[in-house]
Amino acid sequence: MMDMMRFVTQMRLALRQCGRVAVALQGQVATEYKVPDSRHQQSTAVSVVDRVCQEILLLAAAQMAPELVLYSEELAACPRELQELFSQRSSYELVVDPVDGTDDYLAGRSSYGHMVGLLDLETGRFDLGMLYFAATGVLVWGLRGMGTFIERGFGGLPQRLDRVDAPRSATEVKRMREADRSALEGLDLAMTPNSGASVAYLVWRLLMGETGVVVLRQFHGHDSGPGSVLVEELGGAMLAADGDPVRYDPNMARVPLVVASSDAALAREVVAALVGGEGRAL
Repeated sequence: MMDMMRFVTQMRLALRQCGRVAVALQGQVATEYKVPDSRHQQSTAVSVVDRVCQEILLLAAAQMAPELVLYSEELAACPRELQELFSQRSSYELVVDPVDGTDDYLAGRSSYGHMVGLLDLETGRFDLGMLYFAATGVLVWGLRGMGTFIERGFGGLPQRLDRVDAPRSATEVKRMREADRSALEGLDLAMTPNSGASVAYLVWRLLMGETGVVVLRQFHGHDSGPGSVLVEELGGAMLAADGDPVRYDPNMARVPLVVASSDAALAREVVAALVGGEGRAL
């Protein structure tokens, strides 16, 4: 059985190393563009920092758990020799998003994050999620059955994060539909602007009680997956269109609908409103 706490300790250092690289190089790297995927014909920004952070995280994980199944957003750019360090025979998949919110990062903003998660391939749910925000030095992580924790600054001790009451508000997110806004306003939820493109940052706002609900349409699994366990361990929920907790595909395919809230009852209320308002949620 995998030693989750040892893994957290290993990846905690690696995430901070990523953060140092990102902070040191912000404003000094060129924007590149990946080929758009088949569903959404829009190029995605990327930079050398994504690739360097990916290698830092994968090397650290390989030292601790080389048996893991491997997924990373930038895996196509990962050296074959590094990928071959993993036997990929585990019941857990390592999910890495080396820079979540690359657009924010390249624009000089602080609302990007580095994300790591462990997906249980049998249940389709994440058992571990870690989000690191380099600009502030804040690490938040959640371990299923143990809770959600926060660490501030290098060497900061983990402290259990207390649940904050969710406000009656929802955050504007890209790809949100007008019908979504109408349904949310029909529930008397105030719409608040989103100051970042990173899902990691949106999860942070949920955990801090800065917003009550986030509606994600057609985001990849690696965007919301690592944060799901943090939200759930605080009594919240990340629900799919059927009203059940999101089950993630190992390929981290786009999920038609994810409704996240630190209040599970509010998440269910929003799913019902979205589905009922359009007859279907996809």
